[in-house]
Amino acid sequence: MRTHKDVTDPEDTVVPDPDPSHVAIWVALNKARLSLMRQVDKKLRDADLPPLKWYDVLWAIERRGGTARPSVVVEDLLFEPSALSHMSKRMEAAGLLQICVAEDDRRGRVLQVTDKGLKARAAIWKIYGKALEVQLRPLDQLDDPASVAAALTDVVTAQPE
Repeated sequence: MRTHKDVTDPEDTVVPDPDPSHVAIWVALNKARLSLMRQVDKKLRDADLPPLKWYDVLWAIERRGGTARPSVVVEDLLFEPSALSHMSKRMEAAGLLQICVAEDDRRGRVLQVTDKGLKARAAIWKIYGKALEVQLRPLDQLDDPASVAAALTDVVTAQPE
């Protein structure tokens, strides 16, 4: 039976001490992301459009010429990729994509966006893009808003210690 170290032992416990400004950035990023996604999803529901997560899937496939393996699609998703398989089946039932057999590997699958999926993605973008434009306007007060995106990209690619 595997045992775990007693984390309550004060001699073995190392208390992390992150920079308070880093903690504030982390909290603000998560709150901003959650707020924006909830607002956009509500607007999409009100417009009788698919949810925002479906946009990510459609856009990832469209960016790759309209067809992509699920393992490639997950690289672009802004949500947990474990939901992709179930979500793909619902999207296929809605007529937004097709799940096809991969020609080079008969056991593999590829996702192919349909014309209806292309139209749905474009309709979602009208709402999503406008929301980004409005909600991210506070970033315009920064000297170099592009540096924020660059720094966050570095956070994504940083190697954990």
